[in-house]
Amino acid sequence: MTRPMRKARYIVLSMVLIPAFFLVGCAAPRPVPDRSCESESILIDAHFEGGQMGTCAVRGEGQFELTLFPEDAPPINKSPWYAFRVSGQHGDKVRIRMMFEDGYARYWPKLSRDGETWTPLAESQVSTDEEKGWMNLELTLDQARIFVAGQELLTERYYDDWLDELESHSEVSTRLLGNSVQNRPIYLAETADRPELVLLIGRQHPPEMTGAISMRSFIQTILGDTDLARRFRDRYKLAIVPLMNPDGVAAGHWRHNVNGVDVNRDWGPFTQPETNAVRRWLENAEAGGMELRLLLDFHSTFEDLFYTQPVSENPLDFASRWLGASAVRLPDFPFKHEANPVSEQPNAKNYFYTSRGIPAITYESGDETSRGQIESAAVVFAEEMMREMLK
Repeated sequence: MTRPMRKARYIVLSMVLIPAFFLVGCAAPRPVPDRSCESESILIDAHFEGGQMGTCAVRGEGQFELTLFPEDAPPINKSPWYAFRVSGQHGDKVRIRMMFEDGYARYWPKLSRDGETWTPLAESQVSTDEEKGWMNLELTLDQARIFVAGQELLTERYYDDWLDELESHSEVSTRLLGNSVQNRPIYLAETADRPELVLLIGRQHPPEMTGAISMRSFIQTILGDTDLARRFRDRYKLAIVPLMNPDGVAAGHWRHNVNGVDVNRDWGPFTQPETNAVRRWLENAEAGGMELRLLLDFHSTFEDLFYTQPVSENPLDFASRWLGASAVRLPDFPFKHEANPVSEQPNAKNYFYTSRGIPAITYESGDETSRGQIESAAVVFAEEMMREMLK
């Protein structure tokens, strides 16, 4: 199926988005975030996909205070997202204090001059107090505008490029899986039908960029031109949903879609179109005779780790064998394996394990782990996963 035409750029977003989470699903009214704020010669704005600056107050020429707050109260997860553009003249000095309501400075600020290439700000430019919940930034403009964000902006253009990459593979086709609340497309990339199926989903939570980086490298390895990858694809069908929450990503949310619902708490209730799109497709595939064998859900957190089921609830213990083999090959990449009892929380891991009785694993990548390390480790994890599943 031909995809609907996608925009070529994501830097400019002409439509002002007022996220629905300020109207739906909150215990108390939340402020409407500002989209811009200016002193005499400096402008701060969030008029681009992924932009989020909370509320803004001018404290002097070139001095601003941003207050960042979550879309839910109290927040499920304290991951204050921020992404804004600072415009002025070459040499202008800018001071920004960020105040974190119901949170703290989880993400070290990154800077970009084009919205695509990002580097962490130097320690000399940043001061923070996690207990008091603030972070100060000292910036000097070296061009008309710069971007500052908690993580890289991986928005529409990134996923357009990724889908183009997937489509260029001779064994992969793509289709429209469903629509988000705001009618953004949710795409599926898939290989040929096989009796056994592996499902990989990503970006349920908007700020979790390192999970997206891991997922892309992991999938590139599975789709590679190696004997191992070809044998794996001969046995298993791959179903890939790279972007589960496109509205939340576009609006710069901490956690939710625009209905104020954490997508990774909707597996079971299925109240949202994003999770229902995957459920409907999977049930149709199963009705056609396919059997789901593995679910991998890619996320980000403070460190590199995998959440799995405990051995007592999964006697075959696929995860321990897979991750143990990977650890032997990754002596310089420390990661954790947390095998937790299954709870009633309706996340993807719990839902797919309890409903299908399969290994259902949350693959977490560290917020500040080197991106090169994330990519190279994902290659090893993918190879060892294939080896274990081919036994």
